Amino acid sequence: MSALRIAALAALPLPTLGLPHPAAAEGARLVLECSFVTACSEAGACAAGDGPVRFVLAPLETDAAGAGRYEVTVDEQPAQPAEALGFAGPFLWQPSEGTRMVLSLTSETTALWTRQIVDSGTDAPPSAEIDFLTCGILP
Repeated sequence: MSALRIAALAALPLPTLGLPHPAAAEGARLVLECSFVTACSEAGACAAGDGPVRFVLAPLETDAAGAGRYEVTVDEQPAQPAEALGFAGPFLWQPSEGTRMVLSLTSETTALWTRQIVDSGTDAPPSAEIDFLTCGILP
């Protein structure tokens, strides 16, 4: 992975992760180029992950700690409204009725992505997939 970089935020460290801090950074975007390492089901069955995934986290209204409203884009899908508890997440969004997503940055190069289906519109029970990712942050 390439070195961690973020445009316009490099001078403000986030103490817990060493990531740049978004104080008053509405409009500054965080771009994560990630690779799947491991994928696990809600039952704990895990398998090797495969392939890339790209996240764009765009702050809309945040406080000094990065908590607030964001837009999240996954790959080339339409942007979704999201909420975050801080600059490193967790970022929470609901791409469709009955589906929840959570992305948490867990270190300078890793993240967890939880995809939960709470109501599929069928008789299927709730399910989830938890993906362990390695990520590079791009400007």
